[in-house]
Parts: sequence; structure tokens; C-alpha cells
Amino acid sequence: MKRKPLEERRAEIVEAALRVAMRDGVEAVTVRQVAREADISLGTVHYCFDDKDALLRAMGRAIALAASEPVLNALEAGHDAETLAEAAAKSLLTGLKENRHMRLLTFEFATNGARTPVLREVAQAHLAQSVAFTREYLDRLADKAGVKYRTDPTFLARFVAQQIDGIELAWLVDQDDDAAQAAFDELGRIVLGYMDHPVVKPADGARSDGAPADPVRPQPAPAPRTRSV
Repeated sequence: MKRKPLEERRAEIVEAALRVAMRDGVEAVTVRQVAREADISLGTVHYCFDDKDALLRAMGRAIALAASEPVLNALEAGHDAETLAEAAAKSLLTGLKENRHMRLLTFEFATNGARTPVLREVAQAHLAQSVAFTREYLDRLADKAGVKYRTDPTFLARFVAQQIDGIELAWLVDQDDDAAQAAFDELGRIVLGYMDHPVVKPADGARSDGAPADPVRPQPAPAPRTRSV
């Protein structure tokens, strides 16, 4: 059998692990079960991942990446902050509906981590990844729109990630698209409220308040200098 590059093999194992988790739950993810799902040997799984925790962390990265992709793609919607925030709010619901089973896994990881000390470190890693992806989006949004935030971006990223989790969890329970979209839209407006408006440099001949420039007043000629001898 032809050997595959390590990263390609790792990706296949993560996909197999996600299938197991979505079908049977996070607690069903074992090295043996994943090897069976991927139709590979136990040794291959151990070669690609040091232990089960490493595999679970890789699963978390894959879930976070899948969730962030639609939002990052929404950055192509324009250049002004309002348009970009509106596009991101719409993409959040679209991505949630397309990846609902993966998002459900996110909450399963969190609840298992809160309940089981062995999985707490993995759940914390998943949370950190979610905040990191949110921070990446906020940084790219600010850069593209030419704005800055009036608060610590890391705090804002954590706050936004927490709000998204709450909206998504409610949608997973009630499947109310309109309520979820309204909440995502409101979150976008909240983020806009943390932005400083971009500073536009006045054009030549104009004042910053939009009025014409003051006329240039002639200056008196300097008094002639006297030379010392």
C-alpha cells in the first residue's frame, strides 16, 4: 500500500474521529474505534498522534476551522465596517446550518470537559481555539475597514465567541432561524459599537470640519539685519 504524507494521513484520521463522534458521541472516540473507522492499524494512529488527547485537540481545531471559514469568507463582501459586519452575521447562521452536527460536538466537548477532569484540558484547548479564530476575524475586519477597537481585542474576541456559542446553542434547540439571525445581527451592531470611526485625512485646501481652508495672510517682511564689524 502506498504511504501517504503525514499531514494527509492525520487529516484522514481526524475526519474518521469526527464521524465516530457525530454518530456515537465524543465518549465513543477511542484510538481503536477511530482506527477501525479509518480502516488503518492502531500503530498508524499512534504514529500520527501521541495520544487520544492530541487527537481530540486536532478534532477541536478542525471543528473551529470549519466554523470560522464562512465568516472569514464574508470579509470579501466589501470594505466598510457596516457591510462586513452584516455579511458576517448572515454567514454565521449559514455556517451553523451547514455544520450543525459539528457545532453540536463543540458543546459536547465543553460539557464533557466540565464534567470530566480528564477531558477538561481538551475542552479548554477547544475554547482557546474558538477565541483565537474569533480574534483573527476581528483583527482582519478592523484592518480591512481601517478602524480600531476601543477595548482590548482579546476581551472582545472572548466576549463575541461567548455570544456566538449562546446563539448557536439556542438555535440547535429551537431551530428558529429568524431569532438566531436577529441575534447575530445585534451582535454585529455591538461589535460596530466598539469601533472608532476611521480618521480621514483632509484633502489639500480643506479643513477637517469640511470648511474651506483659511486664507493665507501675508506676513510682514523681517527687519533688515545689521552686520557687526
